Amino acid sequence: MILSSFNYTTSGWTLSEINPLKPTNLLVGKNASGKTRTINALKNVTSFLQMKPRDPFLEDDFAAKLTFTKPGDETWHMTYSFAIADKEIIFEKLTVCDVDLLQRNTTSSTTILKGESINPPKDKLVAQVRRDSVAYPEFEALMEWAETTVIISCSNLNPFTNLNVPSHYINPVSLSDMVESLSENEKKAVIDNAQKLGYDLEDIYSIQAGELKFVLVKEKDLKTDIIDFKLSSGMLRVLYLLCFMSYMKQHDKYSLLLIDDLGEGLDYRRATLLGKIIFDDCTQNGVQLIASSNDSFLMDVVDISDWQILRRESSNIKTLNETNSPDLFDGFRMTGLSNFDLFSSDFIDTFLAQNKK
Repeated sequence: MILSSFNYTTSGWTLSEINPLKPTNLLVGKNASGKTRTINALKNVTSFLQMKPRDPFLEDDFAAKLTFTKPGDETWHMTYSFAIADKEIIFEKLTVCDVDLLQRNTTSSTTILKGESINPPKDKLVAQVRRDSVAYPEFEALMEWAETTVIISCSNLNPFTNLNVPSHYINPVSLSDMVESLSENEKKAVIDNAQKLGYDLEDIYSIQAGELKFVLVKEKDLKTDIIDFKLSSGMLRVLYLLCFMSYMKQHDKYSLLLIDDLGEGLDYRRATLLGKIIFDDCTQNGVQLIASSNDSFLMDVVDISDWQILRRESSNIKTLNETNSPDLFDGFRMTGLSNFDLFSSDFIDTFLAQNKK
């Protein structure tokens, strides 16, 4: 199943429903429009579902609504929503194909699960405490989705593995672990792709130094191999993402890949080729992709049918896409302009102003 729509609300801001989300999505928008907020909101929801330590900079109190569909089955849909305040669950609801399976509301002090009254812990979701693939397959599907969601923030990537911070705050998988997991053929594929992107790599390998692991890169015509923390930020991001794509194929366990700031700091050739590799790999491996970027190079090569345009009005973030605004997208295609012009010009503002009249 894939995530097809998402709502998120806190005391400070609201993300109005992103609907529909597709198998591949590019979140675009001006600076401070909510791209990173959206990625982090999804991260916060999945971390909470997994009962993992959460990013201390994200909200403790929030409400979320998620709708899932199955590609190829237009009749099936599942909606799960919950709200947390003061470390207690104040609302929870699960609906499958328009049938309510779970209803929980603290104002009425009732929780009904499949027609029976239950009394779940105040600080736990029913989805967390009633995991049973036979009795409650819907909860199991939801939890497995959360467990197989991963986030990569390109602007925060670093090579270090042994920091006094939970690893999922930094990198989902350490670069050294991914490099060590590569077979010879997989390593060759990573090196070949890096060469296509303009990096003259001959080898990439890990070393142990006390309790720390590092990755070294061998480049053509250089006498000394380069340790990971001396790589340029652009090269580090490229290598990390290329290694992760290979790691993702090996493990066949991811359902949703979130990437923040894809293409950050890369030139045209590298941004576009890396974007193509990631979008193609996710499509071929059945992994849903939600990436954010305002990189003009990347935006020009990702079809606008995959765009989710975020627009912030005060504390409310709204989304424009080909489904909820077909006339906007069809009208822009008629202009013959580049994709980036839809984002950078006044076309959207003019269209919206004219259609308010």
